[in-house]
Amino acid sequence: MYNTAVSKRILFALSFFVLFSLSGVVTPVSAQLATPSATLVATDGASATESATATDSATATISATITPIVTEKKEKDITETTPKTQDKLVEFLNQHPIGGLSWYNPLQVGIRRAIQNGIPANIIVLILLFPVITAVISLARHIIGLKGFGIYTPAVLSVAFLSTGILNGIVLFLVTLVASTIMKKLLRRLKLQYLPRTAMMLWGVSVFMILILIGLSFLPFPVIFTIGIFPILIIMLLTEDFLGSQLAGSQSEARQLTIETLIIAVVCSVIIGYEPLQQFVLLQPELTLIVVAAINMLVGRYTGLRFMEWLRFRTIITN
Repeated sequence: MYNTAVSKRILFALSFFVLFSLSGVVTPVSAQLATPSATLVATDGASATESATATDSATATISATITPIVTEKKEKDITETTPKTQDKLVEFLNQHPIGGLSWYNPLQVGIRRAIQNGIPANIIVLILLFPVITAVISLARHIIGLKGFGIYTPAVLSVAFLSTGILNGIVLFLVTLVASTIMKKLLRRLKLQYLPRTAMMLWGVSVFMILILIGLSFLPFPVIFTIGIFPILIIMLLTEDFLGSQLAGSQSEARQLTIETLIIAVVCSVIIGYEPLQQFVLLQPELTLIVVAAINMLVGRYTGLRFMEWLRFRTIITN
């Protein structure tokens, strides 16, 4: 028994000694290995620094290329509240002073006082032009015969086109229509209710739009970076109108309404962007509103043939 206990103690001491000896051997080796590791870490740190510097340089180059384009676009866009846009409109008002308050210029005086108090001049111009384009849409419906998606959709779409640019807006509009058409075919078998189906439609349009924007970011089209989020959202939300037109009628009728909406929106966008008209409504707001109201009254009482109907039945009418 005694010998067994002694043997255990001797084995324990030898094991402890061996472990201590091994630790003394391993420590220098690990220290030697740590030096190359530290060197590698330092090298990696230097590489990371160089990589970060290169990345920052590339980012700075891209930013330096895009920033002037975005700034120039915003300075020309009346939907953007920029100092250059405001100074241009305020300078125009200063060049055309008016007298004191009278019965024929209360809006002129109020608008100038509001601008002096900090209200953006471009906001006032857009609000004054909105009744103008709605009157144009009403005239296009009842006199010319272009239906479109009601009156609000072309009006809002024209403002979106004014912000994005007509060509970019048309491209985004067509992308939205293609995405909604694809999603409609994919969702046909799910038999969802109207609102969940519309939500899934917008989900698909959002995914499609993200993929398009990612793809365009790799192409040399810096104009894509000048498009704001709100015009994109406005165009995307028009998917519900397109879906409703497809459900209410045939595909050909939906396409016809879409084309007519696009035509009306483009025309209204050109009207809003016409600088002499912007200056006129800012200088003569009372006259603008009176003329627009008179046009709406005349169009509302018109009961004759529309221009498109006359083209369609002109052979019968002439005979």
